[in-house]
Amino acid sequence: MATIKQRKSSFSVIYWYLNDTGERKQKWDTLETRKEAKQRKAFIEYYQEKYGYVLVPLEEQFAHQIENSKKDLEVVDKDITLRDFLKIFVNLYGTSKWSPSTYSSKVSSIENYINPIIGDWKLNDITTKSLSKYYNDLLSVPEVPRSNRKATGRCVQPANIKKIHDIIRCALNQAIRWEYIDTNKRNPASLATLPKVPKVRRKVWSIQTFREAIKATEDDLLSICMHLAFSCSMRIGEITGLTWEDVIIDEESIATNNAKVIINKELSRINAEAMQKLKEKDIIKIFPTQKPHCTTRLVLKTPKTETSNRTVWLPKTVAELLVQYKKDQQELKEFLGSAYNDYNLVIALENGNPVESRIVRDRFQKLCEENNYETVVFHSLRHLSTGYKLKMTNGDVKSVQGDTGHAEAEMVTDVYSEIIDEDRRFNAQKMDREFYSTLNDNTDTHQQSTGLTDSDMALLELLKSLSPEMKEQLLKQTLQK
Repeated sequence: MATIKQRKSSFSVIYWYLNDTGERKQKWDTLETRKEAKQRKAFIEYYQEKYGYVLVPLEEQFAHQIENSKKDLEVVDKDITLRDFLKIFVNLYGTSKWSPSTYSSKVSSIENYINPIIGDWKLNDITTKSLSKYYNDLLSVPEVPRSNRKATGRCVQPANIKKIHDIIRCALNQAIRWEYIDTNKRNPASLATLPKVPKVRRKVWSIQTFREAIKATEDDLLSICMHLAFSCSMRIGEITGLTWEDVIIDEESIATNNAKVIINKELSRINAEAMQKLKEKDIIKIFPTQKPHCTTRLVLKTPKTETSNRTVWLPKTVAELLVQYKKDQQELKEFLGSAYNDYNLVIALENGNPVESRIVRDRFQKLCEENNYETVVFHSLRHLSTGYKLKMTNGDVKSVQGDTGHAEAEMVTDVYSEIIDEDRRFNAQKMDREFYSTLNDNTDTHQQSTGLTDSDMALLELLKSLSPEMKEQLLKQTLQK
């Protein structure tokens, strides 16, 4: 809550906020009249309720970016270049529609691959043919390495060209709506030809390998992450962003098979400038930075899609593992006292700080190397989970989609088609056993001589297929009756 204090002829609105290092600071905003102070107080409380305990901009600054973009739209320049239009597009459309991570990614694509190559094209001169050529030429353009990463030496990949195309197509759609392009014209990007994106099947462990790996790991943090990825089909950011208030593992819940996790946020590292541009949209919490001049921030944010908000029920074994993990974490908190940074995170470092996804991935890769397992990425455990649940439910796509949080059922059915491919060879074996192995048998004559019905014959075939151990057990049970 903000407070108002009169200072001679002026009024000050006083409120608290957290700075970049997580320190609690006090801010005094001075206004000339009590009415202005009350308006400022109301805006501060609204803003901090929406965006957290952050420094609150002045109302006119808050609206400045959108207003400038609206003014740009009022004066339509028919000779505007793609570069200049994209600036308007990002400021108006991007800031209202994109999340901070999406904003950062798309702006990077614009700055690295669009503006330097075709930014000077006149918007109204862009054609389907010229765009098709541009997309094909991108295959020969070296990739721009991400910040703090080494150059890969590769050229732009077809999958990235598809993302660049999506930006251009969306921007040109808006250009038509805002009448920069004749509204009777078709979007030139809509029919452009893109390089074919090769479909790469993700490497996934077998269930047996996962069973061995989960037993082999001596890293409690990695073990819990692996269990959550497999049992709850969770993404790595959802796992590292999980907080204890959203983990229901009390004794009654476990006893009634109602233990569950509520997935409503994820841990992510995002560009500080993008976060500022979007007024910390979708941000739940900003963690203190470890470096004074860091250009990114580690945050808890809302999930990327509405369907990612979900509840997933826990297997009893995993719930009990979480109970023990929480006890161990509590003992560590008590031992370290004020040295433990308590953010109520389930997955936390020894000092309580959040665990970035790269740390989990690195530990997982180390597990693979030390035990000579096939090297797969951590995300493949979610893929393995999806496939296992589809088999377990005999292809109940909707129930599995509820666990995975996929926006489209197609994402789940793609996995299901891979499972079907794996199992199709068993169909041939089953057909050989149930049809071709008896093709030359005089079944009808045999049935007539024995007086057995079709059902009796089917039961006999089933008994023949039992293992010796099962036959012995069945015989013992029969003799006991």
